[in-house]
Amino acid sequence: MTVAVSSEAARSAGEPFDVGGRVVLVTGATSGLGAWIAEGLDAAGALVVATGRRADRLEELAARLQRCVVLPADLTDDDARAELVSTALDTHGRIDGLVNNAGVLRAVPALKETADDVRALLEINLVAPLDLARQCALAMRESGGGSIVNITSMSGIVATGLTVPSAGYCAAKAGLAHATRELAVQWGRHGVRVNAVAPGMFPTEMVDGLAEPPGFFADRLVLKRTGTPGDIVGAVRFLLSDAAAYVTGQQLAVDGGRTIT
Repeated sequence: MTVAVSSEAARSAGEPFDVGGRVVLVTGATSGLGAWIAEGLDAAGALVVATGRRADRLEELAARLQRCVVLPADLTDDDARAELVSTALDTHGRIDGLVNNAGVLRAVPALKETADDVRALLEINLVAPLDLARQCALAMRESGGGSIVNITSMSGIVATGLTVPSAGYCAAKAGLAHATRELAVQWGRHGVRVNAVAPGMFPTEMVDGLAEPPGFFADRLVLKRTGTPGDIVGAVRFLLSDAAAYVTGQQLAVDGGRTIT
């Protein structure tokens, strides 16, 4: 049986994962996943606007990349988030994508996790990305749409208390995952897609201080290895690109199978 392919499908099959020329904000870009994502998108031709708290790391990042604009910022500060969005708009005139990657993990048993500890985790892992998404969505609506990718965590899907106890972090990431679905519903009519990527175990600075070695986690994964830069970059690039033009409100677990065991 012959299946007819529409002219639209034929055109879109050419470079569906292309992000060349797209203006993408990447938060938490001073190390780990954020740095990998910024580097991967820059290599793919995107116009990256990167932010993080450590100015020296951002300057090093900008020196390595071809088209990257950097702005040091503490995203728990309302004015800093507004300045980041303004910088992207002043520099490029639009915002096509946002990767909400900035986050903090503090491993502490719940009986020792104070209310102030929880508030601090919620501020950077939930409040800041939601407000930044709102500001970017307003800009995207004016230019015809865009794509927001929230970096959540496997800790927002399954309990990790036996190895990485952090109830506040888990709550924040689970909240961001469900907010992703809610924002997708509200903003779809404006052409703004909102999705999430839930990373599993990647060898980054965030997990350096954990009590167990990376091998402890890898042994419990279906794929028997920790994640690589390409694993996270590929997932994010997919959701930012036209290959995911009909995908919104979804959370993609990039975790080597951790959340299905």
